[in-house]
Amino acid sequence: MSNPQFKKTIYLAILNQGWIRPEMLLLISRWIVESPYNIYLALPAEKPIEHNRNRIVKKFLETNFDYLMMLDCDIVPPKNILNLVDFDKDIIGGLCFAYKENRPIPLILKREPLNEGEAKWTYKTWTADEIKTGGLIEIDAIGTGCIIIARRVLEHPAIRRPFINYYDKDGLRIEGLDLSFCRRAQEAGFKIFCHLDYPCSHYCDQDLKERFIQTYYKNG
Repeated sequence: MSNPQFKKTIYLAILNQGWIRPEMLLLISRWIVESPYNIYLALPAEKPIEHNRNRIVKKFLETNFDYLMMLDCDIVPPKNILNLVDFDKDIIGGLCFAYKENRPIPLILKREPLNEGEAKWTYKTWTADEIKTGGLIEIDAIGTGCIIIARRVLEHPAIRRPFINYYDKDGLRIEGLDLSFCRRAQEAGFKIFCHLDYPCSHYCDQDLKERFIQTYYKNG
């Protein structure tokens, strides 16, 4: 299914529940017309999310494409995001953001060892200057909202059923799909990267009144 006139082949899956951002539609049109890559576009909308992601992987492995790229429908990456495949990393993504502790923070995580082989996930603390420095950095985990995975990772026997939620004895989730995937990939010897020069927009609902209060009255 690959075309040798293109540099690399990308299986692009945009996870959605019946809608995607209009900005993404413009990007897709531009990529199809202008991109030097051979792109296959999928719009998977199945539930639950664990099933959806694993089904995407299964369909990707049935092709001979080089990279699987997954984007969430509320993420809009920069127009040159596809260039990340040229770094030929095992797992790489753009800089995404999550809303934690009443503020947006970079979705970059590190795994800190605890006693008896246990570990906990924490968000890396950043300064504005560190973010502005940019560049490619190796990390322990990245979110799956904008992620590119090389075929060699998903073909590895240790990564069979790549996306799994883990729960404690009370049925509470202790490790989500993105973290468990990154942990198992690292354990299999693969490396994970984020490129700070590729920031992604993340559109989410929030109470503007509460955001206003947090912004202007927090220290008042």
